[in-house]
Amino acid sequence: MEVLITDEQKAVNVNTDFIKDVATEIMSFIKSPDNSQLSLVFCDDDAIKELNNEYRGKNQPTDVLSFPIELENFVPEIRMLGDIVISTDTALKQAKDYNHSVETEMVILLIHGLLHLSGYDHIKEDECKEMRAKENEVLKHICGIERFSSLSNNSSEPLIERVSESV
Repeated sequence: MEVLITDEQKAVNVNTDFIKDVATEIMSFIKSPDNSQLSLVFCDDDAIKELNNEYRGKNQPTDVLSFPIELENFVPEIRMLGDIVISTDTALKQAKDYNHSVETEMVILLIHGLLHLSGYDHIKEDECKEMRAKENEVLKHICGIERFSSLSNNSSEPLIERVSESV
């Protein structure tokens, strides 16, 4: 599995090795093919606002956008999952609002984006419940791994409760 990271922002010092490690673990846990490739972009609110407007018709920043690669672009040697774009400006705000680290918030957004690339959605209520449950399952798995223990909030409350808010 390969994770390509582009960092186009200045708000957060992104630990790319850590993010690649987390992304690879998530991809493995959700059973992405071994030859999977993911493109991950960290940007600011201005950049994600432009993308959100162009692709979703919403002229406002958002936290994360996912762009799956269509099967017609499938190359047998590499299974390109797609692109995930995360606004670190919004991640910083949400981390403060939800009282956890920006690192944890970026992992939550990464999980959300990867599940979108794997076919999950949250438009309908039943889809939202299924996606929220899967997000919490993946995050619980990640937090249970010693090298990612810094992500845990040591609480019995699930960290991901706001999936429907980002629709």
